Amino acid sequence: MKKKFSISAVFILQLLFFSCANQIPPSGGADDKIPPKIIYVFPEPGRLNFKGDAVTFRFDEYVDRRSFEESFYISPKPKGEINFEWSGKEVEVRFEGKFANDRTYVITVGKELKDVRGSNSTGSSYSIAFSTGGKLDKGKISGRVYADKYDRIKILAYIRNVKTGTEINPAIQTADYITQTDDNGYYIFTNLPSEEFELFAVTDEDRNNLFSKDFESISILKSSIKIQDDSALYSDANFLFRNPVMNRSGIDFLKELEADTSGYIFSNIFGKDEVIPCDYRFYFYFKNNQYTKPEIINNFSITDSVKGKVYKTIFNWINDSLLEVFSNEKFSYSSELQIRINLTGRMKILNYFKKLKTAAKNSSGIVSGKILKEDIHDFPVYIFLINKDNKFISYSRKLSDSADFRFDEVYEGAYIVFSFADENDNGVYDRGSVEPFLRPEVFRIYDKEIKVKSGWNTDNIFIEY
Repeated sequence: MKKKFSISAVFILQLLFFSCANQIPPSGGADDKIPPKIIYVFPEPGRLNFKGDAVTFRFDEYVDRRSFEESFYISPKPKGEINFEWSGKEVEVRFEGKFANDRTYVITVGKELKDVRGSNSTGSSYSIAFSTGGKLDKGKISGRVYADKYDRIKILAYIRNVKTGTEINPAIQTADYITQTDDNGYYIFTNLPSEEFELFAVTDEDRNNLFSKDFESISILKSSIKIQDDSALYSDANFLFRNPVMNRSGIDFLKELEADTSGYIFSNIFGKDEVIPCDYRFYFYFKNNQYTKPEIINNFSITDSVKGKVYKTIFNWINDSLLEVFSNEKFSYSSELQIRINLTGRMKILNYFKKLKTAAKNSSGIVSGKILKEDIHDFPVYIFLINKDNKFISYSRKLSDSADFRFDEVYEGAYIVFSFADENDNGVYDRGSVEPFLRPEVFRIYDKEIKVKSGWNTDNIFIEY
């Protein structure tokens, strides 16, 4: 009897041990769709003269421990290891190294924190600041990252060593301050000391808080940022990961094209009910192309089915597989175009056929505005209007002597306004690089979309440099 009791007791103890060691969500009940909340933190936000060596967080439900530990940041980071001691819904974070005297520390819990039951992430970061001295630093740097997605983007802030002038390498140097963007690309650093900072935005795929150049992207600011007591807020530290203006030589350009039913011809013709402006340019990518350029051109036609007119077209080969096609005159208003490519001989017979409509005569408007520039007098400025729904509908202007700009006959729709100062006058926005370290050109993206309506003048578009 004693033997049976002993075995049962050991089994129960083992069961209790593994239940504590492994986080298993409770079964049954309604689906949990509510993210976890931090309901208590020590030291309290804004605490002065803090003398401890640990911080504590308490949550309103059980959280995924790994998600917390991977999303926990402290800036600047104390020396030594960081240890996490868990007890139910509470965690104590202990630091082996002591906090420095008279220093402001910022703790951030990133947006990856999630609960156990429903794997609901918070979606936004949480930050607190405390000081080991009698005051909190008050510097702030904020801005926006322009990218396709923001789930892995981190902003790395380094204190520059002005005396040595050594360049910072985000591939090997750990940042002094780290934060993330929200779902719209906005970020902010708070409680920064009066120092000069170098900032980088990184797609941190491996979550090591460094830039891994083989599989991650990076964006650089035009200049470093000085935080001083009398100018403690800098609010225009913006990063650009993807140029809104498509590069016809880049792989991203091809990704915007749509395949036909054969899977062989890709184009910027997207649907049978599509309406295009009368100056639209077509792009065709021939996958695994085995046809000669003359074979393709001689079997290509654009016909106006309403007027029975065949347009004279201009062919511009971007490379051996990518062809740009446009008419030497504008297409007629309110017509139906038929595009044919009939290829036979080398591969299976390919009969490419698309119909699309041209815009009505009263379907365009005017966009006008002004460049307000103080620090870029010596550089030409480019302005682009890029249609939000179809990036192949775009308009551009180069301003050298005048600050005023005007776009006539802009096809109606929603547009993004992108501008940059072309310092090297090559007509292309240069993003800069880490190795060798080169600053990017200054860019601006207008803070809201503009709506172009037929017959209207959308004016007072001011772009400030």
